[in-house]
Amino acid sequence: MDKDRKPETAEDVEARLEAEEREVALEADRVAVELERAEGELAQARKEIETLKDKYMRLLADFDNYRKRMQAEVEAARRDGEVRAIRAILPVLDDLERALEHAGADPGAVAEGVRAVHQGFERILSGLGVEPVPGAGEPFDPSFHEAVGVVEGEEDEKVAEVYQKGYRYGEQLIRPARVAVTKKKEVGGGK
Repeated sequence: MDKDRKPETAEDVEARLEAEEREVALEADRVAVELERAEGELAQARKEIETLKDKYMRLLADFDNYRKRMQAEVEAARRDGEVRAIRAILPVLDDLERALEHAGADPGAVAEGVRAVHQGFERILSGLGVEPVPGAGEPFDPSFHEAVGVVEGEEDEKVAEVYQKGYRYGEQLIRPARVAVTKKKEVGGGK
């Protein structure tokens, strides 16, 4: 103990305890205010989370509906394209059936009928946007032609003969033309 210090009296102790009680009460009030503020912030955060969760769930449902709608539209467009192509080529089938019905009557007319069917079919394909790739006499182009043979010719890399026509749809190659390509004749036959 400190020699200069007087012993505490009961009143001093009581005053000190009251002061400490006031400090504790003030601290309790500050903690209560802080707790109330924190609880308010927590409630606000929970409300925001619920709002965001609701928005997320709606967005997820909207996207799923959009994806399903797009799949259905793509499928419908594919089927519409198939139906359009089928409707376009049905007249060729009709013409072939008529040619077969009359095949026995006049054999010469069959060849003429087949030519007419062929021309009609080419018109239909052209109407659908299908075009033949360049053929005989044109420069060989590996993006349109498949070389299946080589023949001698006046110059290199020309299409000499078409064994099977190729077709494209716009810029897309449907089938390459199978062709024979020229190779320039070597002059002199040197050793």
